[in-house]
Amino acid sequence: MKKGRKRVPLQDRLSYFSEIRWYNFSQVVPFINPSESEAMKKSDFEEIVQKAFRGLESKHGFKKGETVYSKKGCIVQFVNTTTDVTLHYEIGGEPWLAIADAGNHENKSTLDWLLVERGVEKAPTPAQAFQSTNLAVKDLAASLEKKNQQLLEYGTDLIKGDFSLMPALQKRAKKYALDCNRYLALHKTKK
Repeated sequence: MKKGRKRVPLQDRLSYFSEIRWYNFSQVVPFINPSESEAMKKSDFEEIVQKAFRGLESKHGFKKGETVYSKKGCIVQFVNTTTDVTLHYEIGGEPWLAIADAGNHENKSTLDWLLVERGVEKAPTPAQAFQSTNLAVKDLAASLEKKNQQLLEYGTDLIKGDFSLMPALQKRAKKYALDCNRYLALHKTKK
């Protein structure tokens, strides 16, 4: 991290990242509790995360930072001198990665928007923002490994501290948020 920059604690940044995920409308989509057979031990989850993100740590100097657990899920932070990568996981849902400038947490986006910008994924429709995403606990390891691989393949510039692409990612996210608000206004149920 550059001198003079102050690191913002993970807890204080949680609201920043919830604004930029394209289908993270928890007030609209009800939380889905996994069945008893899908319950996972904290130690099993930590092992899966450690294994999935080993390359990020060994090849790019990331260190596992803060981890915050809640009843609904977990947030795990990885940081190097320039970049903050944060894993967001709600039990039973699809995990997602936020990417931020370690010295300026307003300069942030997600792996999903990066993949759209690079042409790997199609941009989501506003209707998709209001659909729940389910992921069986048994599929979590494979999902995290895929996300890490995508980050290493398509986000190397961000990992190394080149955030020149960030304005384009943020522009996409802001336009999408406006589209989602319009969609919600059109589809609001009248009481």
